[in-house]
Amino acid sequence: MEQSVTRYPFGIKNVSFTDNVLTMTLGTQQSAKSLSQLPMTMQGAGNITLMMSSPANNVIKVVLRAHKRKEKADGAFIKTRDSGNGIISETDDYISFKSGMTEARITKTPVPQITYYYGESVITSHAAVPGGVYIKESFDRRKDQFSCGVILNAQAGEKYMGFGGGVSAVANGRKIMTDPALTVPGKTNTPFFVSSANYGIFVNTIGNVTFDCASEGNGMKFETSGSVLEFELFAGNSVSDIINSYTGFMGRAQHVSASSICTAIAMQDDFTITPDEILNAIRNISDTGLNISEVWLGRSYLPAGSPAGFEWDSKRFPDVQSFLRSAHDLGVRIGITVTPYIFEESDLFDELTDLNNLMKDSRGNTVIIDTQEGSVAVIDMTNVAARNWFSMKVGEFIDAGIDMVEGAFDFNLIGNIGIGGQDTGKEDGFNSVFVSEFNGAIKDASSRAKGKEISFMIANIVSTGDLSVAYRNISPSSSEMNFGGMSAAISNALSYGLSGFTLINVDVPYVSDMNLFRRWLEAALLAPHSRIMCNLKGMPSNLPKEAFEQIKLFSDMRASLAPYIYSAVMEASMYGNPALRTMSYEFPQDALASFAQDQFMVGSSILSAPVTSSAGSVRFYVPAGVWTNLFSRETLTGPRFATRKEEPGSFPLFVRPNSIITTLSNPDRHSSSHSFLDNITFTCFAPVDGKVAACEVFDDKGKASGVINVLKEGNKITVKTDGFGRNKRIALTGITNVVSVSESIPEPENWGTSVDFAGNELIITLG
Repeated sequence: MEQSVTRYPFGIKNVSFTDNVLTMTLGTQQSAKSLSQLPMTMQGAGNITLMMSSPANNVIKVVLRAHKRKEKADGAFIKTRDSGNGIISETDDYISFKSGMTEARITKTPVPQITYYYGESVITSHAAVPGGVYIKESFDRRKDQFSCGVILNAQAGEKYMGFGGGVSAVANGRKIMTDPALTVPGKTNTPFFVSSANYGIFVNTIGNVTFDCASEGNGMKFETSGSVLEFELFAGNSVSDIINSYTGFMGRAQHVSASSICTAIAMQDDFTITPDEILNAIRNISDTGLNISEVWLGRSYLPAGSPAGFEWDSKRFPDVQSFLRSAHDLGVRIGITVTPYIFEESDLFDELTDLNNLMKDSRGNTVIIDTQEGSVAVIDMTNVAARNWFSMKVGEFIDAGIDMVEGAFDFNLIGNIGIGGQDTGKEDGFNSVFVSEFNGAIKDASSRAKGKEISFMIANIVSTGDLSVAYRNISPSSSEMNFGGMSAAISNALSYGLSGFTLINVDVPYVSDMNLFRRWLEAALLAPHSRIMCNLKGMPSNLPKEAFEQIKLFSDMRASLAPYIYSAVMEASMYGNPALRTMSYEFPQDALASFAQDQFMVGSSILSAPVTSSAGSVRFYVPAGVWTNLFSRETLTGPRFATRKEEPGSFPLFVRPNSIITTLSNPDRHSSSHSFLDNITFTCFAPVDGKVAACEVFDDKGKASGVINVLKEGNKITVKTDGFGRNKRIALTGITNVVSVSESIPEPENWGTSVDFAGNELIITLG
């Protein structure tokens, strides 16, 4: 039976204001569980220290300590400063700590209550008796164990979102534990959530955090082990404001090149494939009219007998640089997977042993993991010298001509053995630190590549607070290659977007079920980055004709929509808005939007409702206004839910009213390089009288942009552009009564009117 004592605040004993930091010593009331020597409740049993500071505007940092001593937060990951721009004041009734428009008020009552405001609006508050914060000490014969917790009240209808992968967009009613050692791509939980009440909480720890999202009571409870708990509270006018603030504080996704928008193939590991087979497959695919912009080799470049390490298979790849140059000449960029493992039989094993760069156990022996592929050791990424060695080796790949790197702990190689689970003598939180240093070493190698377009890395595992990886990977396991797995991948992508991971990669598995394969391609059509997982050897003849035709259709559609997708990617990188967004993120005032869980917005303008059933049935929601199907030009007027059965090759893809979607007028399927500021079509969907429709389009390097504005006023439409080339076309849906234009000749369509123009202003007169 558990034996524990829990202490809750009971009375303010001391308050100090130093360097914009509010520090309070709180007396306690404690209750005991199964400790016969203590009464069930007792006052005056020790103290709790509570500190508030402001590391950034509209951010309140809260530190809860079992004692006043200045020990660091157990497992704190982000080293935030205590002092900042907080404003402290006091009334007869409460003490106030304010950061920008965000304020915490602590009442001077026997049981102090903390209420958080944004402006004059209450966003959340700590629960009353038995206490909104607590320290629990458990006892057994082995050791005493502290844990700290927080309990927040819930507002009526409040929804909790985020927590990383493995969670649906709304987490109410669930218990969640974040686990830094969890190494399943796209499933790792993160200690951050955002509330529909317009606040977000990041629990700053590299240890585990348990969250109870109103499963047992009316509110949110989170708890972590140790005698210190630190969390940051973010507030704003909307969920998007909070995500923007959070990503600005923690770091955002790296800048990426537009070449990643086109079609990518992720090879299955094949330790027999040769450079000629890879290049021939690329040529043969190109001859069919399908452009591939990326090929990810995975571990296929390594020797078959040693599929870990940093040495190319010299028998199959005798001239690596020649192979990479040939791929580049074909317009294809090459990516590889790197891991922190070294085979015991490798020459590098002895070198790293001599350098003391391999992980050791508590007795000083090198940790060896026995696998079906052989025995491997682990490079200790927390050792500065070992980390630098690893980063140097990744840099050598890049210097040789590798364009992209995927960082992975190879799950097939080590099974479910966690890095910290090998009697290493490492402290709690080692896993998260290891992952952070591993990803950081790859990013460092990329940034050192002078003059090279090393645009991104894909991360299979991320650590607490590490939002700067370019693409968070979501990849199905072999048991998830079904409609349920596809639906889960969508949920994971949206949940990561609400957790600050604004860009994701979606891996599309090749499956023999053509219905499932087609639907998975549709779901990934507008993803920031996606890869088709298949065997490159012998392509395209190794695939059924129908499957290859589906890939070609997918590729053509992505190439046409590349300017729009890339603008959403740039917005994510620059401002912190996720490229894939829940409906409630984009429509926070629409109460029905939160019930639309199986669909999402791409950027601010395109609604995608993938078909996730074998029968082809789909139910989706369109908010207020006239929404137009991107391809068929069918219109739906919201707000309403629609249910339909979609034929093969069709799924709901609707454009928000008064939106401009940019597409390439004549995309070259044989080239991965396009100028997104020339030869472009602007389609203005359902223009609304008196309201400006506008969008910004970035060039394919992300270094320049163009802006277009469309304004309909009665019988006059004014189109203004800046930053584009001369080859432009404006398409207006629902507009069929054009009588004159200031330039060119209008072309009537059955869904509207198109006009080619070269100038920066076009006047269209309606009849």
